[in-house]
Amino acid sequence: MMNLDNLHKLELDCFRSPWTRGMLTAELTSPLSVAVYEYVEEELAAFAFGRVVADEAELFQIGTRSDLRGRGIAKRLLERFHEEARKKGAAMCFLEVRTKNAAAISLYKKAGYERVSVRENYYPDDDALVMRKEL
Repeated sequence: MMNLDNLHKLELDCFRSPWTRGMLTAELTSPLSVAVYEYVEEELAAFAFGRVVADEAELFQIGTRSDLRGRGIAKRLLERFHEEARKKGAAMCFLEVRTKNAAAISLYKKAGYERVSVRENYYPDDDALVMRKEL
């Protein structure tokens, strides 16, 4: 597993409700986990992780260091996540995203994700858009 301190630091930079070190450790050590990372000048710049169960993947988190956003890193990571999920047998990938997160929704739509439904009050301050993509 990669350096947990660096991952947690990036998690804190990327999300309003970051995962704890314990949550990250538990998820990333699971045999169901799929995780991909990108480094810039040997420093962790971005990550994406989720899991595959049977023939379905779920993307849990994707984050890029705030000073490196807009450079296509998330697009590359998403493609690599899909590739790794396919290797583990996934035929479909699901995710939830805040309905107010226009940048992420745009990324997912460009990657081929389609809207499935909305989960009202999924987040304390927002609904979640459920999206899926055939792999």
